[in-house]
Amino acid sequence: MKRFSMSTVALSLLLLCCSSMVYAKDIIVDIAIEGNRYIETPALLPKIKSHKGEALSKRQVSRDVQKLFATGYFSDVHAEGERVDGGLKLIFVVVENPVIAKISIEGNKEISDKKLKPQIKMKPGFILSPRLERTASNSIRKAYLEKGFYQMAVVIKTKLLDDGRIDVVIEVNEGDVTHIKEIRFIGNAAFTDAELLEPLASRESNFGSWFTDRDVFNRQRFEADAQLLRQFYQDAGYLDARIESTRLMLSPNKDDFYLALSVYEGTKFTVSAIELQGDIVPSSEALLEKVTLKAGDVYSITKLRQSILALTEVVGDEGFAFVSVTPSFRRNIKNNTVGIVFDIEKGREVYVERVEISGHTKTKDYVMRRELRQNEGERYSASHVARSKERLTRLGYVKDVRVSTPTGSADDLVEMKLDVTEGKSGTFSAGMTYSQLNKIALTGKIEEQNLFGEGYRVNLSADVGGATNNYSANLIDPYFLAEDVSASVSIFRTQTDQVTLLKYTQDTQGASFTIGIALNEYARYSVGYSQSSTTIVGDLLDTSAALRSQEGTYSTGELTQALSFDTRNRITAPTKGGLYSASLGYAGLTGDRSFYEMNLSAQHYIPLSDFWTLRGSANTGLIKGYGGKVAPIYRRYSLGGFGSLRGYDFFGVSLRDPATLDVLGGEQKATASIDLIFPLPYMESAGFRGAFFADVGTVWGTTGIVTEDLNPKKVRGSYGLSIEWISPVGPITMTWAKAYNAQLNDSERGFEFALGRGF
Repeated sequence: MKRFSMSTVALSLLLLCCSSMVYAKDIIVDIAIEGNRYIETPALLPKIKSHKGEALSKRQVSRDVQKLFATGYFSDVHAEGERVDGGLKLIFVVVENPVIAKISIEGNKEISDKKLKPQIKMKPGFILSPRLERTASNSIRKAYLEKGFYQMAVVIKTKLLDDGRIDVVIEVNEGDVTHIKEIRFIGNAAFTDAELLEPLASRESNFGSWFTDRDVFNRQRFEADAQLLRQFYQDAGYLDARIESTRLMLSPNKDDFYLALSVYEGTKFTVSAIELQGDIVPSSEALLEKVTLKAGDVYSITKLRQSILALTEVVGDEGFAFVSVTPSFRRNIKNNTVGIVFDIEKGREVYVERVEISGHTKTKDYVMRRELRQNEGERYSASHVARSKERLTRLGYVKDVRVSTPTGSADDLVEMKLDVTEGKSGTFSAGMTYSQLNKIALTGKIEEQNLFGEGYRVNLSADVGGATNNYSANLIDPYFLAEDVSASVSIFRTQTDQVTLLKYTQDTQGASFTIGIALNEYARYSVGYSQSSTTIVGDLLDTSAALRSQEGTYSTGELTQALSFDTRNRITAPTKGGLYSASLGYAGLTGDRSFYEMNLSAQHYIPLSDFWTLRGSANTGLIKGYGGKVAPIYRRYSLGGFGSLRGYDFFGVSLRDPATLDVLGGEQKATASIDLIFPLPYMESAGFRGAFFADVGTVWGTTGIVTEDLNPKKVRGSYGLSIEWISPVGPITMTWAKAYNAQLNDSERGFEFALGRGF
């Protein structure tokens, strides 16, 4: 029997050459595939559109060859015809690409195999094709370009094995990171280049680049910079400002990028009037009170957006889930003013028919639902929906919540759907802390915030080494007995060896139980009882008589009540709101100690801008013994160090024995501080921030040996600068402080350093 061939290289040509042997009347009686080893024939036949019983079509055979070749499984495909009884047998002859046995990546230092291999979509057992090679190379190149490695190159090599398979070696030549050499602005007159650089996420290379990667070119970041720059202008009153074009140039050696943004500034506008139209619900006064833009203000797009959100929430609280607030502008070119009209469409009043929560796999449904403030059957409230979302995200094990309100079974009903993304609820950490008081200590902590999916919180922690050893175990049920009442139980032990400062060692161990009751969304009352035992020992022969009287082992039973009010926008690094608390402790129901203690504290945050935050804080305390007993010396007040009175040493401000100068502590204290917190220029994305601060404080009272009244002339103070870095091993804080009005025998400290504690 005679065969004829059709090749992929010059298929059309060969088909014409073979036309003397192939006639349109030839009927295909059989189709076969030869040369395939790893790819089974049944998997390939569906790709062939030539069929038995049809007349041979050279055009269709050509398409079939191309279709088989396009699978990427073969390095060559051609067709042959074999005359048989009754017609023609069509045979597709294939040469398979090799099968991958093993994949290795070499030369990659900046990006690990663990991160690269999932991106290349190449695995052992896959057939290596040119398309797969290109995909792998492009994926690796993209990963490196995102990190600024524009000099990198990828070479894929193969090694043939005895069984016909191949080992693939991907060689990566990383090169150096390409930095931003210069950022230029074109068309700017109202602001200097330095002022326009400030809002951008990208940065030119400078000294601060060592701490951050903002000087490494990133295309997505540069595209976002155009929007940030436009917002900067529109926040400064330039209503019509826009970025006309962006340009970038890579140096020939691929070492540097030069970026340029062309700006159209337009005219600076001030707000002439604010008006409302449409559905004025509940009243004009209530709505206008929420508008942050006022007549006479410089136009700001940020304040405009805040006003729209606030108006939407106020109207939404009246039961309107589909509120639309549209601003319109009335420009006066002559005097460069703009009137803003908010057009409000309230939509229909609706009730929440059903609340549906999805996306949570570990957390029980009722644990989520108890945080909601928008309930089924109630009238829709925008603020309740927002608060529900906020409470869920504050749980700690919920990463994100998306809320939608589709129409329910009737026009006046909606469903509230919450799509929850859970995060990790358990953490394990180990590390090291350092402070000039407690020196170096090893730390370890195991914490679970959602035990058994029931919302229980448990943590075990230990700090070992240095001057203090701390051990504790805590279990918290935030909804004790299914009510909005928290219950916590803890056991603890603290051992201190601060002989250099206090001339004694202290060992305290005990347990406590606390109940907390939510009074409203922000206020909370708690009551707890603790029982502890404390031992004080040391070489006290030459120390104060007041100190010697405290030596020994004493037990303490203490009942504590506290009231707190928390309006902070977030727990970590808040920028607005405050935390205010008052507590009263009473010891003497059980144990050897008899004293009472009262504390008042307040912290308040004021956002001055997107970058600057003002924090004011104050604290006062009183502790006194009763029944002929004195307050324990280890509970009395001294000031100095982090969280107290910066610029003074630990226990640096205290009442002291005039004869021995031993630290005895005061019965009363008062401190106040003000901090201006800001991100460090060029380094905020690396976790750096700073604070200018000023502290004041003093202690007074009686110790049995010395008595000191409150004297405004003896109020100590300090001022200085703190820098904090949220490093991979925990917060690192450095403080430079200058003390003023220090009194005789006070101990000052101009510099403090701590690893494991932030401000």
